[in-house]
Amino acid sequence: MYEFILPWPPSINGYWATFRNRRIISKKGRQYKKDVYQSVKDKNLLDEKLGGDLVVNITLNPPTLRKYDVDNYVKCIFDSLGDAGFWVDDSHVVRLVVEKGVKTKGGSAVVRVRQK
Repeated sequence: MYEFILPWPPSINGYWATFRNRRIISKKGRQYKKDVYQSVKDKNLLDEKLGGDLVVNITLNPPTLRKYDVDNYVKCIFDSLGDAGFWVDDSHVVRLVVEKGVKTKGGSAVVRVRQK
């Protein structure tokens, strides 16, 4: 089992930006990818390239009590883990559980990954 305590991710709406009629990853999205890369690097899991059937559990601990949709945060987390080389591709995820956690200063996302 692999576990990451990641920073609070930008929502899918904050992850993308429009620049000259093109969709690009926003500044917040690029910073988040760097933060996830560092978390993966700190655990010596760069280029781990997990494959096969993966089961992922995510607990979102928001920075505020504001309402939010859990599905708006998964894409950013998955793309960032893929770009860090942790897994081959997020298409290997066969089961995903996302739950709301408790308000935490600064917010966080606890991600647990295991092979089925």
